[in-house]
Amino acid sequence: MEKVNLKKLLINFAKILISVALLYFVFQKIPFREVTVLWAKTNVFYLLMAAILFLASQIISTKRLELYFKANDFHLSFRSNLELYFLGMFYNFFIPGGIGGDAYKVYLLNKNFGWSAKKITSSLFNDRLSGLLAICVLILVLILVFSFNLLEAKFFPILFVLLVTGFFFTYFLTKKLFSIYTTVFFKAFSYSFLVQILQVISFIFLLKSLDVTNNFTIYSVVFLASSVLSLISFAGIGVREMLFLQASKWFSFQPEISVSASLLFTMITAFFSLFGVIFQIRKLNLKLAETP
Repeated sequence: MEKVNLKKLLINFAKILISVALLYFVFQKIPFREVTVLWAKTNVFYLLMAAILFLASQIISTKRLELYFKANDFHLSFRSNLELYFLGMFYNFFIPGGIGGDAYKVYLLNKNFGWSAKKITSSLFNDRLSGLLAICVLILVLILVFSFNLLEAKFFPILFVLLVTGFFFTYFLTKKLFSIYTTVFFKAFSYSFLVQILQVISFIFLLKSLDVTNNFTIYSVVFLASSVLSLISFAGIGVREMLFLQASKWFSFQPEISVSASLLFTMITAFFSLFGVIFQIRKLNLKLAETP
């Protein structure tokens, strides 16, 4: 157990170092004062809309996890599930060296209801997998749109085949390895897809708050790609900013604006993650859902 905890601590420490190193590199290219100048001119209306859409995406994520719990005959009330979700966000964002948000969920649900830790972990893993699949599918959809407008037509069918093949490969893999979730796969994916669309629109509103009016497709692709690569850093911090900085060399958008929007998205995530403090202080009172 000590070896496992030490390994996890070292991994989290490495992620923090990666985030710090990437941010240092970004701010060597884009002075932080330029970012603060842009923030001072932020359109508050678009900023609030971005925050509302992000919150909506988290609520839908909670409903998605509920599907996986119910597949295992775990019936947690929506309020308890939502509180547990924000508590997990808090642990993931603000306590990187401690117990992870998902691990804490497993601990609490196992302790309170005696549910199988293995099944809870399976639910959480497939919930994450559904989100990852939605990100990949949406990236390909956006690239299809981009290629249809700007690239040679020959790329369109190749990308379409990749999209369909990847989706159904994931479905049949889930069916083989986690057959219990086959019945909720498509509904969970639709929730995941909606979550990613809401987050993309949220990021677009952040760009609009900084007076950006075009290139939203490529901005969205880079934003989603950073979500996939966020695994290598702490809460995705640093990776997103670095990707936007590098992408600005190939596409016509200003790096300081995209980096500013990226940091605003991180701040919104941090703000809602703090909701978990409320539930940590007053202690969770997890309740089961009423079943007919």
